[in-house]
Amino acid sequence: MSTSVTLKDSAELLHAIARLRTADGNSAAEAYVLIHHDEGNPNVISLEHEGEGIEDLASQLHEAEVQYAILRVREQLDITVAVKFVYIHWIGEKVPFTKKGRFGVVHGSVKENLPTCHADLETSSVDDITAENINRLINETSGTKSKVIDGNNTEGRHMRGFTSVPLSKGPGKSKANLVPVSAGGAAVKHGEDVTEAILDVRSDDSATTWACIGYEDDDVKKPLKCVGKGDGNVDELKHCLADDKPFYFLYRTTDTIDGHVTVKFVYIIWVGEQVKPLAKAKLSTHKGYVQELFSGCHVSIFATSRSEISRTIVTDKVQSASGSKSNVK
Repeated sequence: MSTSVTLKDSAELLHAIARLRTADGNSAAEAYVLIHHDEGNPNVISLEHEGEGIEDLASQLHEAEVQYAILRVREQLDITVAVKFVYIHWIGEKVPFTKKGRFGVVHGSVKENLPTCHADLETSSVDDITAENINRLINETSGTKSKVIDGNNTEGRHMRGFTSVPLSKGPGKSKANLVPVSAGGAAVKHGEDVTEAILDVRSDDSATTWACIGYEDDDVKKPLKCVGKGDGNVDELKHCLADDKPFYFLYRTTDTIDGHVTVKFVYIIWVGEQVKPLAKAKLSTHKGYVQELFSGCHVSIFATSRSEISRTIVTDKVQSASGSKSNVK
């Protein structure tokens, strides 16, 4: 399975992005470029639509599709106005798990083909595509307290906090994943066994609860490979750990909120205390790419000691992310 994408009618898409990014003072305060997978092909993207306004953008998003948008807004900075760009990764609520997997593994390549933005927003709910949420995201990533200029009166609105995990909108309604712009990084080769392992953990039809991904011959200069899988709890995956090796884990668990069981995914980065400094430096260049490979997780854990990975720690982090008081099962 290929993890890269190509641009259909690349000139058309690139010209649309150029128009968006070279707007002058007479241009609309809010404008966007919307991109989709051409004819549902995960390995081909193309321009779908150009438009103005956050509400108009929200109306163009489809619940059964994966789409991408670059949104231009304006932010007031004291007496000056700054233009900001937000990258939106839309995953519709009705996109099947298997399709999410196929499109998820190419997301890193999608971002590589698009310009860097000031902030990222990943969501499956149009309720998150509002001036209020975009305002808060821009404020948090730029470190300002000013507001995005949208021509609307936002006084008195409830402003939700910026978080690196899904925003809580009540039990079972958390859809958005707001994250700062990734630093990117070097691409890492990997075989189909890695993709299949990740899809296996994410599949509702599989009993697999975790997958361990390492490097061939334990050499960080070589491609990634699947080291192991299992159907137990987080304690089971700890058998793969080694003090002198790095690993990446995808762990599937559940959280119960008001009697409703919801699936949660945990991304674990393990760098043993005896991993050599040069290897650690190389790993840092892989961070952005590997994170994209494991995208769509509710919680991330970075660990160098076995004591940093436990059912209690996972429970606490998942519950904190979801805002629940129930127990992870």
